[in-house]
Amino acid sequence: MSTTTTQPHDIAATLEAYLAATVVGDRQTAVGVALAALAAGEPPESVITHVLAAAQARIGEGWASGEWSVAQEHRASAITEAALQAVSDTAMRTPGAVREGATGQAVVACSEGEWHVLPGRMASEILRLRGCEVSFIGPSIPADMLVEMFEFDPPAAVAVTCSMPLSLMGSWATTSALRELGMTVICGGRGFGPDGRWAHAVGADLWCPTFEDGADALIEALDQPRPAPREPVGDADTVSEMHAIRRDGPTLVESAMSLSLTAWPWLRDSGDTVRATRADLQSTLQTAGSAMLADDPTLLDDYVQWFESVLAARDLPVEFVSTAFDLLLEVAPTHLPKLRAMLDHGLATCSKPPMAR
Repeated sequence: MSTTTTQPHDIAATLEAYLAATVVGDRQTAVGVALAALAAGEPPESVITHVLAAAQARIGEGWASGEWSVAQEHRASAITEAALQAVSDTAMRTPGAVREGATGQAVVACSEGEWHVLPGRMASEILRLRGCEVSFIGPSIPADMLVEMFEFDPPAAVAVTCSMPLSLMGSWATTSALRELGMTVICGGRGFGPDGRWAHAVGADLWCPTFEDGADALIEALDQPRPAPREPVGDADTVSEMHAIRRDGPTLVESAMSLSLTAWPWLRDSGDTVRATRADLQSTLQTAGSAMLADDPTLLDDYVQWFESVLAARDLPVEFVSTAFDLLLEVAPTHLPKLRAMLDHGLATCSKPPMAR
């Protein structure tokens, strides 16, 4: 394939053209824009990173600000999946392309609790372009199922993706399972924080900021000896609380949900409201647990700011955020002091007090 590339302003224009088609749900035009960039000489990895991934980031920002509906976001993601496959398949058919499987076999897995599959698919396709035969596992595969899959023939290394910090607890479970089987764990995604600051807290051997860096690291690790089986990362108290939260988390959420329905019976009038309330409680608990794991309360600061801005953009009461922390504090047992400390911090960070009960 030609190594000639377009200028940065060209790829920026391609991104805008791709987004314009995606906004209106024009799949054919969006895929055509991505393939035109490829035909013009833009490397396929650049199209994936600077057009498709960049577009998904902008779409996520649009949802958070209320400019995009959930339905629009899902439609856009489906279009991007189609464009990703078209770009990858077209590049793989180009004369001189590396044969799939020539570099070895690679595994990419979504963290437990991670439902955003596109980052993992993009990482997989870039590995495929590098000559790997890729097994992509996702979304949200429970850690024990990964153990069953790899127990008798574990690969030397696995790439693990996480797009949101609230999924760090699931990432910890995933990496812990892989470490115990004796694998090198390479992590990537926004969920591991700016500069990957939370990656080592979940047990990552390496954190890579880009798809390209991740592909380089994983391919290099495939040629290295597998590490010996290792214990989960974390001090004894943190590991103990992590196991307790993972085991009892659903019960805590339902207890908090019961308190909310008793305090505000009108919530029962809408099934959507009940589901949204339960989901908010669950994400708040997961984020507090993730902050506890990372020993970093700024993770909660960012979550509160993001959650309040999402509610404000939709003209919903921002008090819902502090109320979620308040309800969870009431049901969180005293034998989970690290979790309670993070819930306290989150509540104190909120801009408005909880709803009166």
